[in-house]
Amino acid sequence: MPEQTKIMGKQLKWGIAGVGMITHDFLTAMASLPAQQHKVVAIAGKDLDRVHRLATLHNIDTAYEGYESIAADSDVDIVFVSVLNLQHFDVAKLMLENGKHVLCEKPMGMSYKQTKCLVDLAREKKLFLLEGMWSRFFPAYDALDKHIASGGLGDIYHINIQFGVEINDIERNLMKDLGGGVVLDLGIYMLQLLQFVYKEPPADIMCTGHLSKTGVDESMSCAIKYKDGKTATIAAHTRATMANRAELTGTKGTLLLDYFWCPTVLHISAANITEWTLPKGKYKFHFHNSAGLSYEIQECWDCISQGLLESPKMNLDESILLSKLSDTMRTQLGVLDNAL
Repeated sequence: MPEQTKIMGKQLKWGIAGVGMITHDFLTAMASLPAQQHKVVAIAGKDLDRVHRLATLHNIDTAYEGYESIAADSDVDIVFVSVLNLQHFDVAKLMLENGKHVLCEKPMGMSYKQTKCLVDLAREKKLFLLEGMWSRFFPAYDALDKHIASGGLGDIYHINIQFGVEINDIERNLMKDLGGGVVLDLGIYMLQLLQFVYKEPPADIMCTGHLSKTGVDESMSCAIKYKDGKTATIAAHTRATMANRAELTGTKGTLLLDYFWCPTVLHISAANITEWTLPKGKYKFHFHNSAGLSYEIQECWDCISQGLLESPKMNLDESILLSKLSDTMRTQLGVLDNAL
C-alpha cells in the first residue's frame, strides 16, 4: 500500500464541494466523530444561497461560490466531492491538482478513462484518494469478511443480489447529461460486493435491461461468470422496490444480507445474529442508514494519520476495476456515453 509522511494525531480539516442532500447527511454524520480529528472549515457550491444555508446549519465558517476557491484554500486538507455524477471527475481533478486529498462520492468517474486519470494523478502527486464506497467501511463488512475467511460458508459458488428503489422521478435519473442511471447509482454497489466476496474480476458478463426515453438506463439484469464454477446474478430497477438484499450461497449454507449496501445486521444463523447501532445525528438524515457515512469519514482520518495514500478496504485498483465493469454493463445496455 502506498505511503506518505505520517501525520499522527493531526486534525483533518475538511472542505465540502457540493450542497445536495447527501452533503447534509455527510456533515450530520461527521458531527458524531471526535472534533479533535475532524473539522469542516469550508463549503462550496454553485448555488450560494444553498451553500450559506448549509454553512449556517452546520457551523461552517467559510462559504464559497464555485469550486476554485476551495481548491486554493490553504486551510483545507481534504475535500469531500459530492456534486452530480457527471461533475465528479472535473471537481476531484481540480482538488488533486491543487494538492488536496480527496474523498469522492461514487462513481469517482463516469468511465474507466476518467477513473484511471484520477488515480494516476493522485499517485503522481502522492495524495490520498478514496472513492466513497461507504459499504466497505461498515462493521458488518468486516464481520462478513472474517466469517467467509474462516470457512463459515465453505466454498461460495453463487451470489444473488437485488436492488430496486423508486427513483425514476429524480431529475438526475431522468437526464442523461446529469450522469444518472441504474448502473452508476445502484449497480456499482452490487459489483463492489461481488468483488468483496470473490476477490477477482469476472470472466464474462451478460446484461440486459431498459433505457428511458432520454437514453438513461433504468433497469438491468445481469448474469456473471467467474472461474472455478462461481456465478452471480444481479438485478436493479429504478421503477420498482425490490428485495434489496444479497444472498451468498456456499457449500456450508446460505447467508442473507439485508440492505447489503449499508448493513447493520449480520444474520449468520438463528443463533448467530450480530447487530450494530449507528451513531445518532443532531439532525434528521435524508437517506437510509446515512449515519454510517461516519465509517468512511473515519477511514480517511485513519489512513491519512498512518501515512496511507489508499484505503486497504477500498483501494484504487478496485475503483479502476469497478469502472471497467460499469463501462461493460452500460455498453451492453446501450447507454451512449461521451466520456468513454
